[in-house]
Amino acid sequence: MTPRGDIGLAPPLAARETVVTLPDFLSAEECERLTAFGESEGMAPGRLTGGVMVSGIRSASTLWLDDDTLPWFTDRMIEGLALLNRRWFDFALMGFDEGFQLLRYDGAADGGDFYDWHIDIGRKGLNASRKLSLVLQLSDPADYEGGTLEVNADGTPAAQPLARGSLTAFPSYVLHRVAPVTSGRRYSLAAWAHGPAFR
Repeated sequence: MTPRGDIGLAPPLAARETVVTLPDFLSAEECERLTAFGESEGMAPGRLTGGVMVSGIRSASTLWLDDDTLPWFTDRMIEGLALLNRRWFDFALMGFDEGFQLLRYDGAADGGDFYDWHIDIGRKGLNASRKLSLVLQLSDPADYEGGTLEVNADGTPAAQPLARGSLTAFPSYVLHRVAPVTSGRRYSLAAWAHGPAFR
């Protein structure tokens, strides 16, 4: 039997995309609600896993959002994850097992905030079960310079869309970075979907 039409199933492994972006995942007004909430709650210098601060790897301000902090946003992220996984990745996922991380990158002419090349999957704790990384662009790209999200899945860094409200997803084992913001201020949000170990 030959399947007909698009029933929303992920393609065979060899044909799958490594990086996928959903444009207009959030409206400009919804992005503004998130950034305003973050500033009202207070954002602190970002730390690496285990609470470590390493200035040469990452410089940004962060705020963790629990899944019950903004229910409307959590629901939207669950819907987005389901669509991305069903249509493009087909990973065995259990959902979001940790909070969402709101990020602010402040610009400076001599090299502002950044996050150097890294992967999101780790060896222990929650990091070990990260399978799909999601980055949501919350700022209008006209508000800052630099700050490009670059993903290196095949040895060649590729800049990802900066449009406000776009949601980019890629496997958590893929190298990526946020280039230094040289002026202005860039807001984004990072999330990780978890599941059993890759096999």
